[in-house]
Amino acid sequence: MFFIVIGIFSTGCMQLSNTGPVTPVITATIVPMVGATIAPQQVVTIIHQVSQVKDVKDSELLFSLQVPVEWNVSTHRLENPENFVGFMYQTDLVGNNKFFIQSYINYEERDQNYRDDCRRWSPAPIVTNVTINGIIFDRFESTANGTTNVTYVARKTSTNERGYLSVLAFSANTSSRFEKEDYDKVVSSFRYYPKEDISTMPGEEIPRISLYEHEGGNAHSVVVSSSSGFSGSRSSAGSSSGRSSSGGCGCGG
Repeated sequence: MFFIVIGIFSTGCMQLSNTGPVTPVITATIVPMVGATIAPQQVVTIIHQVSQVKDVKDSELLFSLQVPVEWNVSTHRLENPENFVGFMYQTDLVGNNKFFIQSYINYEERDQNYRDDCRRWSPAPIVTNVTINGIIFDRFESTANGTTNVTYVARKTSTNERGYLSVLAFSANTSSRFEKEDYDKVVSSFRYYPKEDISTMPGEEIPRISLYEHEGGNAHSVVVSSSSGFSGSRSSAGSSSGRSSSGGCGCGG
């Protein structure tokens, strides 16, 4: 009797377990999507040719800077404007007044003449204040007709030990991708030195040239009057001599 009961109970359990719900197995088939066609884009590689640099200095004007090794830098004296007392010099970095430095005694607030002339540019320049190696400059920038004109005018509080202030000015072609950047880099290397230190500073001495043989080292330029100040200075000897020693701003707008 015992074995009959056990047999009946086992049969019922097997039947219950076989009649339970069955969970279906779902098989997913992944169909790869066809990606959208992307047109190839042209990649333009711009190569920036970087020149080696050299240190140059003017021991009389107490400044130095770094320029590309292929540049031939020279300084000449400018003719004094009317009623101006002191000396004015122009250091040509790139010929034809493309990039130069004017150094001058700040007689009767002459630095303000440079600023006033820059503000007459058209279009009106963007004016910023920058400090380069301890020298405070007002920086003027204006672009017109494919040329970007930039002038740095040192403030009178940055006069060097011999009483000179400096104006650095250049004209950069907008079609040349890196020209303005490269010129600004040259400006960023400009610095003054104390009188007792300049002789020991590294760098080639910038030659002082004479535009006339009889001057014996004091070069003068012929100044042609111009309503914009800088743009009218020329040399009868054919050398670039500055846009004007009348206190203009360098790059005409």
